[in-house]
Amino acid sequence: MNFIKIIKKNKTFISVTLSFFVVLELISYLYVNYLTDAAIKFLNVKNATIFEQHIRFANNHLISNAKIFYDREIDIPKMEDIMQEATIASEQGNEKQLASLREELYTLFLPTYNYMRKKSVRQLHFHLPSAVSFLRFHRPQKFGDSLLGVRKALKYVNEKQKTIHVFEEGRIFNGFRNIYPIFKDSVFVGTVEVSYSFTALQSAVQKVDKSSLLFLVKNDLVSTNVFEDEQTNYKKSEFLNFSYDRKTFQDQKELSKEQIKYINKSIKEKVDWKLKQKEKFAVLFNDESIFNGNYISIEFLPIVNIDNEKVAYIVRYEDDRTVDTILSRHKALLATFSLLSILISMSVGLLLQRAKKEEDKVRRIATYDALTKIYNRYGLKYILENTIGDFASYDKKLSVIFFDIDHFKHVNDTHGHDVGDDVLENLTALVSKHIRISDIFARWGGEEFIIVLPETSLSSATKLAEKLRIIVQEYDFETPKHITCSFGVAHLHKKETETKLLKRVDKLLYIAKDSGRNCVISESIS
Repeated sequence: MNFIKIIKKNKTFISVTLSFFVVLELISYLYVNYLTDAAIKFLNVKNATIFEQHIRFANNHLISNAKIFYDREIDIPKMEDIMQEATIASEQGNEKQLASLREELYTLFLPTYNYMRKKSVRQLHFHLPSAVSFLRFHRPQKFGDSLLGVRKALKYVNEKQKTIHVFEEGRIFNGFRNIYPIFKDSVFVGTVEVSYSFTALQSAVQKVDKSSLLFLVKNDLVSTNVFEDEQTNYKKSEFLNFSYDRKTFQDQKELSKEQIKYINKSIKEKVDWKLKQKEKFAVLFNDESIFNGNYISIEFLPIVNIDNEKVAYIVRYEDDRTVDTILSRHKALLATFSLLSILISMSVGLLLQRAKKEEDKVRRIATYDALTKIYNRYGLKYILENTIGDFASYDKKLSVIFFDIDHFKHVNDTHGHDVGDDVLENLTALVSKHIRISDIFARWGGEEFIIVLPETSLSSATKLAEKLRIIVQEYDFETPKHITCSFGVAHLHKKETETKLLKRVDKLLYIAKDSGRNCVISESIS
């Protein structure tokens, strides 16, 4: 009875207290969800950036290989003679002569093609100037079909008579295509294509990225372009309007085909909606039966054709333990907030303080290098993106030093990666002692480092680089006793972006390495 009287007496106080508690709980719940979403989005952006860079690097590597094949093995006078004669025979309608020339070309390059296949080339394809298929080494029995309505890239090379590198669906296979114009005595006599399948790109990427990769192509592209009897090269995927390239749909290093199918069925509804947006995106998935319930980040990177249309997607399945860490931390934070909300007078201060600490932890994980404790590539880029605009717009002085350790691979191979890590840590500490607090020091990746020098002229930056070069050269690292570094130095131009600045200083570093290493190359010298 007394208890009821107490409640009635304090009805207003209890009502206000409960209301405030509910408000605090609601604010806590919403804020923790916001932090979780922000942290995961930040992580997704970081992962997507890394993935995109791996794909770009692998594709550039394959393009370079194709150019080497073309320059050294294919672009020979005998080939030009055959294509010239084939062009004339085609204009005359001489099928017998075309067949003879086709056989001659096939015999000439069959050993080369067999070697190229070992180097991941999928297609070596010659075309007449009329954009008619003359010889497919991957399907020599299929020829004579016009590709004008199918292969816009081929039309481009025919009209512009310039080389092109592009993804495109074909009559048999899709490919990351490198198409070269053929000339005989400065007369255009056809084109030749050296192209790679996604499996070649996949193999190149997985040398540095152990995640599982898949390739999706739009169904209407397959049905419109591919020969009907070759459409078995594709398999309908779980996602709306997309098919797998069969040769890429196989057991992966991390996941089996059955696991991938299961994952795709589970995320289908969410992915179908996002695919309609035609942008790169990522979704999260977890299931106790896969990776012990750890979260898998699934990233979709669009591939464009010559018209800049998104016609395919590369999909990466990554076991991302960081997501589990973020979620577990924020669950703990929410529980803490709930407890602190009871202590009304202290709740707001404690909530904000804990939330800030958690946010700082997430940001630090994403922006600092775990080994050297300085900024990593993404931390540096984040800072530059938010500060370099003022320097470039108002023509303030800003210089950049880009350097790396000479022959660092030899250090790892000879002494082991633990010694290599010690060298990186000691070098970081050594350089940090000789730069200003206001200078931004970051590990760009591997053995590469960048120093951003605000309010510093190119001349002063070059002197600092030379000073650091000598300090490193003379320092006793114990094992190995001595190392050297190569340096590139550049300064910010007015209205220049950080991307262009970093590209320029990267080129200067490569000049330093090509110049014998252990030297400084600045813009004034180059």
